[in-house]
Amino acid sequence: MKKLLILIPLALALSGCSVLNPYEENFRCPGGDSGKCIDVTGAYEEARNPAGKTASASSSDYEEALYGRVRDLLQAPSTPVVVPPRVMRVLMLPYEGEDNELYMLRYAYIFVDRPRWVLTDPLSRGRK
Repeated sequence: MKKLLILIPLALALSGCSVLNPYEENFRCPGGDSGKCIDVTGAYEEARNPAGKTASASSSDYEEALYGRVRDLLQAPSTPVVVPPRVMRVLMLPYEGEDNELYMLRYAYIFVDRPRWVLTDPLSRGRK
């Protein structure tokens, strides 16, 4: 009798959790109003090679963008001698420190790349 008194509330409690679940059990492709319904491997491949681009096409796009930036600098009315570094601004949200200090919202500025000379010897590109 004691076992029955323990098992009945336990069974009700466990089944109650499944009844209160607001989500459907079929997770195949819920919604469908935005995005694609593909598996994880397919999404990874599509992210790595969008629209059938290969790695060589991506690297040639990178080189074209880099050379285009230098070409634009050389064609400017006053050509700079140094390409300025790109700077990234990072937002740091408020947080509490180790000794209960409050650090408020602020920005940190990080150099993404180093300054480069525009007019250099193209043969010494690979050497340091």
